[in-house]
Amino acid sequence: MYALDREGIYALPWMMFFTAVATSIYGLGVGLASALGSVLALVLFRTNPLDHLVMGVILLLSAYLADQVGRSLRKAHQQARQMAQLQDVFLQGLEVVPRFGNREQLLRQLPAMLAQLLQGSRLLVWVPSGSGRLTLLEDSGTRPPEAPSPLVQQALQGPGQVYWSTPSVQDRRGAPLVGWRAPGAQPEFHELAVALRIRDETVAVLQFLGKAAWRRQERELFFRLAQAISRQLEHLHNLELRRLLLKVADQLASASDKQKVADDVLRYLIPALDMEAGAIFQYRQGAMHGLAWRMPRELRPRLTPLARRLPYTHGLTWQAYQSGAAQFSEHYSSLPEAIPELKALGFESLVAYPVHTRDAMKGRVVLVLGSRKQVAWTRSRKEILLGVERLLSSALERVLLEELYQRINRLLTEAWSYPSHQVHQHILEAAVELVPGSDAGSLWVREGGEFVCQAAVGPVWACDQRWSETEFLKWYGHDRGLALRGQPRILHQSQFLPKGSAANLCLPVSHQGKVLAYLNLDSLHDSEAFAEDSLNAVQLFSTPIATLTHELQSREAMEKAALTDSLTGLYNRRAFDRRLREECERAARYQYPLTLLVVDLKNFKPINDRLGHVMGDQALVAVARALSQTQRAGDMVFRWGGDEFAVLLPQTPKEVAGVVGARILEAISKICMGGVCLSANIGYASFPTEAQTAEALLQLADQRMYADKSEIPGESINDPPEG
Repeated sequence: MYALDREGIYALPWMMFFTAVATSIYGLGVGLASALGSVLALVLFRTNPLDHLVMGVILLLSAYLADQVGRSLRKAHQQARQMAQLQDVFLQGLEVVPRFGNREQLLRQLPAMLAQLLQGSRLLVWVPSGSGRLTLLEDSGTRPPEAPSPLVQQALQGPGQVYWSTPSVQDRRGAPLVGWRAPGAQPEFHELAVALRIRDETVAVLQFLGKAAWRRQERELFFRLAQAISRQLEHLHNLELRRLLLKVADQLASASDKQKVADDVLRYLIPALDMEAGAIFQYRQGAMHGLAWRMPRELRPRLTPLARRLPYTHGLTWQAYQSGAAQFSEHYSSLPEAIPELKALGFESLVAYPVHTRDAMKGRVVLVLGSRKQVAWTRSRKEILLGVERLLSSALERVLLEELYQRINRLLTEAWSYPSHQVHQHILEAAVELVPGSDAGSLWVREGGEFVCQAAVGPVWACDQRWSETEFLKWYGHDRGLALRGQPRILHQSQFLPKGSAANLCLPVSHQGKVLAYLNLDSLHDSEAFAEDSLNAVQLFSTPIATLTHELQSREAMEKAALTDSLTGLYNRRAFDRRLREECERAARYQYPLTLLVVDLKNFKPINDRLGHVMGDQALVAVARALSQTQRAGDMVFRWGGDEFAVLLPQTPKEVAGVVGARILEAISKICMGGVCLSANIGYASFPTEAQTAEALLQLADQRMYADKSEIPGESINDPPEG
């Protein structure tokens, strides 16, 4: 390198100064700045050209390095300023997010909150609305897009990562992102989407739209911000759930009946799940009966009848009851089992949620909620349902048990205010209503060595027959020891059951070493209707049935003394009047015929007058014995008064009356006293073909007896008239 002369040395600072000044001028370029510095130095100081050339090269390199360093510093400064802004957004977001009191408010305020912090960017918030669809929350910007972008859909289905795209490249997974454009955004925009998640389930997708491409640091910050928002959303969800459960639990603790329990649950649960209407049903006697319901005023005329009573196998409610599993629908109107009334009203979102009580195989109570708008049944919503269902189950179990005890106590205290023949009916009605799974039933009470059906509810079997103790033990299916211990048993559809019954629950009621009664409860539709809760409930009826039956038998023994003829041992006229009315009612209820025979003795007066009253009494006793010997199972014989008798023949049509009358007449004709043989005039009438009331039946039979006495043609018992 050539040595510099004195003038060159003196010119060096000035050349460096002018070169630096020129280099700092934007737009001239490094070469122009270096040349300008060299020319200025040459003109001003007239240095040696060779020295100047050396100096120019040195200055050229210095200027180039200075320009590169300046560019790097300016770029780093700009990036640092942007990152500082993003970090400020992140920090302010972390500071603002906890201020929101509920999840919906937080999601709706996010665009406005971040728009003030992110200049030149726009945020859209999408929330699931059912069946994989997304709905845009209210946006204060321009017209919202009609549908989410493919990137947003990808974020919805993804595991909560960040997804981004630019106008000229594919997304991070290589999928082309075309065909979607945000209204109001720049023709060339950059998109970023990140999911907000609660319990590993996406509850919203944040879509950022910006003018510049998203750098790695920005994506990381947005992901961290989304995580913070997700944590706050989960915290708010837990807080809202705890508040809701505390409110519901507080209300249910003071509820004293099942209607109040159901209404309190609906009052809090419908708004918590963003529903419009709801009802709580209880299965009872083959139908779903509404315990409580809430709905908009304009829907009440069409929905109230359904809420009061839902017929068998009607809609998702019955599916929830039969399967024991919750039934969720986000497109209710498209279901084939949709109830026409709900479909016509436009209901789309609906849930039928079984309420499981202890020891029950299935939910005896079903909670139903619905809305005309589509609502996604997310995991958080299902968690709310589960929490409230547990509270509802516990409260219902308490009030239903209290109702059962109160009803039984009322039976024991009020039973004596009922007529004797109605006591068993009241017991049975309470059992059918309160034992879970019951649709119908019958109560069989011991009379001597047989069991007679004293009460029935619904379509029951063989209630017109008498069963021996051996026959009933065979039906019961266990030995006498278990029957004496009052052990209930259940028969399912797969086992022997009468036609029309899907399941049967039989409870033997014992007292003082013998079975007093059998309580039969039937399910007409569901073979799995009876479970452990049914057994627990039915056993509570054992004591009242035994107590009341024993007391009734004692009362009936005293009444029988008042209703029995002291001479013949047959029932008297008072007993006849009562039983005639009862048997007509029973025949009408079970739709079977009933025949009445009125018997008037012939030749009795000569025996009484010639042989004396003692022989007359013996003749009456002999007639009573003959009538009793010809009596069939279920027939009833009465001494009506004097020498007149009556016979009630249940399930005996008028066509059989002649045969029965002839047998009675033959038996009476064999009775002779002092050479005088008895005979009889018999009149008959059949219910309901010939008479529709007890009074009409007696009047017609009496008329025919007098007709036979007068030997009017066509009115003889041996030649019954047509019609």
